[in-house]
Amino acid sequence: MKLLRLNGLVLFFFTLFIALLAWITYGTLNETIAMLSYILIGLINLYPWVIPFIGIPLGILDVISIFGPGMYNSTLTISHLTSSWLSLTWYWVVTIISSIIGVIFTLIILGRIFGLRHRKNKVKSNYALVNCNIIDGNKSSEIIEDGIILIENVVNNESESKGDMEEPGKIVGVGVRGDLKIPEGYEEIDLGGKYVLPGLINAHCHLTGSGKPTKIVKLNDKWMERLVKVLDTSLGKILLKTMMKSNATNALNAGVTTLKTMSDPNYMDLQVRDEINEGKYLGPRLLCAGKGICITGGHGGVMAYIADSVPEIRKAIRRNLRERVDFIKILSTGGVMDARKVGEAGRPQMTIEEIETACTEAHRGNLLVATHCESTKGIEEALAGGVDSIEHGAPITDNLIPLFKNNPKSLRGYTYLIPTISAGMGMSSLPKEITEVTDETKQNAVIIEKGMIEGLRTAYKEGIRFGVGTDASVPYSLHYNVWREIHYFTKYTEMSNQEAIYYGTKNNAELLGIDDITGSIEVGKFADLQVVRENPLENIEALSKVDHVFIKGTYIKNPKVKKAKGIKEVIPIEV
Repeated sequence: MKLLRLNGLVLFFFTLFIALLAWITYGTLNETIAMLSYILIGLINLYPWVIPFIGIPLGILDVISIFGPGMYNSTLTISHLTSSWLSLTWYWVVTIISSIIGVIFTLIILGRIFGLRHRKNKVKSNYALVNCNIIDGNKSSEIIEDGIILIENVVNNESESKGDMEEPGKIVGVGVRGDLKIPEGYEEIDLGGKYVLPGLINAHCHLTGSGKPTKIVKLNDKWMERLVKVLDTSLGKILLKTMMKSNATNALNAGVTTLKTMSDPNYMDLQVRDEINEGKYLGPRLLCAGKGICITGGHGGVMAYIADSVPEIRKAIRRNLRERVDFIKILSTGGVMDARKVGEAGRPQMTIEEIETACTEAHRGNLLVATHCESTKGIEEALAGGVDSIEHGAPITDNLIPLFKNNPKSLRGYTYLIPTISAGMGMSSLPKEITEVTDETKQNAVIIEKGMIEGLRTAYKEGIRFGVGTDASVPYSLHYNVWREIHYFTKYTEMSNQEAIYYGTKNNAELLGIDDITGSIEVGKFADLQVVRENPLENIEALSKVDHVFIKGTYIKNPKVKKAKGIKEVIPIEV
């Protein structure tokens, strides 16, 4: 019904068009009306095809029936219509559409069955990872060679090592072979000298897209609004959630064990989060913003609340609190993808009063506030309003450095930066012939990209807290390439590989407020781990080839990453 209301005019002209074709084909009013009736009645031909698993075979039998008794001829009889090219064309249109729906339903059911089987059959065993090199996630600690990590998945109330390990999947021992005894009941996993480090944490991503460039990002506001309305239908929600789960799983298989989602439509990220937490399927740890908040005509307006006053801001925050979001996302400046002229990306959009209202209301609910912010002026106003994190960033002037470090209006007394260097790298470095963006978008991307890099350099040099996020889902920023952001950190600053890994693991966990449970390889924390063959402290690209993943102690022996095909390799810009 929503689709019919949305496209009533289209439906009217479609009916008119079919009526005209029917008149040309049949030449009588009776058969013109019969053709319109046939279209409506003919929708029953959907049903044989959409039945999961057996729909396609039934549909094939139905196609054969064109030449004899069957649904096609029965529908013609009911409609009092004789067969023609027009009726046959409509039959094939319905057949193709319904077969696609049937395949989708079958795949969804198979996915759920596989997920259920995986959940029920996953090994409930304690693990002892042996013969490994341990990089624990700290900034300056030494590699633990010939190390052992004990993971307790089966909590034994009588176990001496239990302590406060009431939840399964936690690390109960870290040490060197010979110094650490492996208790009985632990399955040994010999890693053959491979390197174990904490799973990466992506502190800025969207599950709605994979990061592979598509034509969707080029749609105008009207078409984007229509697309979001389609996604709000029952079938649309199923497709959207399936896609978001796939992106989350792809990230996990690439060694990214925690994701912070920065505004997805219809609160679907919260549903994915809850299903993972309930054990309905295996996925990464998710911290979710739900719906973002922006102004009329502002950046991200298609998937966010529109709020143009203090009362509207307050109402949107309260709605998000009610939906049990993990933090608040606002968009206080313009962005690249929907800017219409050079310099519009980064233009301040929310007022300081509106930003401050969002922060005050969120902080009352003990939630941090992250803001999309891509200009120095925008950073100044966001800091004045009391935000807890600047997402993306821009050049940071000397007068703003103290307010980053000591921001009395923020929830924790400071504001941190998530530079997202990956976000604009593709559009700024690749030629327009490949990206197919406009001159304005290209120029804005270059300006914002250089500003984010400059902001990162200042933060590193001046001791401003900052973390690792990629804005995965925007073109050329893929969920499985979080390691590239870490590589950019080493390229554009003087930090070592070990420092960069620290920022993407333990440091990120601290910024997100989850460092008590994840982010480093320590006793008492969950076993959120990745295993790679080469030493990433010597070659950061080693993080791109993950052999094994552990999430809350669950062992993914052979993680499979679905890589997008046909994407041009992004070469970092020189600044």
